[in-house]
Amino acid sequence: MRKLVLCCIMLGLFSGCVRHTHTVGVWYFTPPHNTATTLYGVGEGADYPAAKTMALSNIAHNVRMTLQSRYEKRDQSVRVDGTERTLQEVSHRISTQAEALHFSDVTIEREAVVNGRVYLLVSVERKQLYRDQESALREKLQTYQRQFEQLQTQSNLVQFVLLKHIADRLPELKKRLELLRVLDDQQDVSWYRTWIHQYEKRYEVRRHALHLSMRADASSQGFQEVLKRQLLSLGVNVNQAGRDGEIVVRSHSKREQLLGYYMEKCFLHIGVIDADRTPLASREYVLVGKSSIDFSQSHHNCVEKFTSKVVSTGIFNSLGL
Repeated sequence: MRKLVLCCIMLGLFSGCVRHTHTVGVWYFTPPHNTATTLYGVGEGADYPAAKTMALSNIAHNVRMTLQSRYEKRDQSVRVDGTERTLQEVSHRISTQAEALHFSDVTIEREAVVNGRVYLLVSVERKQLYRDQESALREKLQTYQRQFEQLQTQSNLVQFVLLKHIADRLPELKKRLELLRVLDDQQDVSWYRTWIHQYEKRYEVRRHALHLSMRADASSQGFQEVLKRQLLSLGVNVNQAGRDGEIVVRSHSKREQLLGYYMEKCFLHIGVIDADRTPLASREYVLVGKSSIDFSQSHHNCVEKFTSKVVSTGIFNSLGL
């Protein structure tokens, strides 16, 4: 009987030592394959939190790479003798790839500390991971829904600004919805899909129904034309009535001749006013134009630089909305 008890104690001590080793085992370089119920990931870092973060990023990476063909495959491994630059690059990958996933219940399967660095093998249950993602997605959608309902008595432009804020985040919401389908394609996610589609449609309807007027001082006519063209190309109505609000464009310039060039620095201010004259948004720009011809050409170059900014960032971001 004593021998049996002693044997059990020794086995228990031995099994406990298997999880925490001082060498990186095969479990790190060849981790277990994902199963129908469990996902595995490995990570390495200067401490336990860093290693765990990387291991969870590894799981997120594998979920996307295995089941979402449109994601670009990247190597998540870290060389044991990797340089600091390699570790920084991996850290950047961690922050971007784990962004859309939420983990609440993680099991440490194996661990090792080698030369002051921590190596981990972790696992998460698919069902729990699904519940975490669904909870995060539902909470986000319900928050947007409450915000929009609270603005029903506000002006069309105020409602549009919130719809635009939501519309900018729909691609990320779609990604989270796809992750739900990846984790468990048997679950009914129609409510989420319908909600996202409804807000896409609402945004499109409001965008085309929006009527804005524009006002600019004499030195800002070129900047005004840039904004007007972009608004019209997106279906927003720009007319004198502007029943939903007004865009006010003002600017002033400093000019000097330097080393044979005509230099102009344009200070541009754009304000958006609601139908009741309440300020809603504003943006300021400093643009520098240079010409070997005259100041007219340098001012034209300022307008061209502003055009590039509006095209690259989008008209509504350019207005501060």
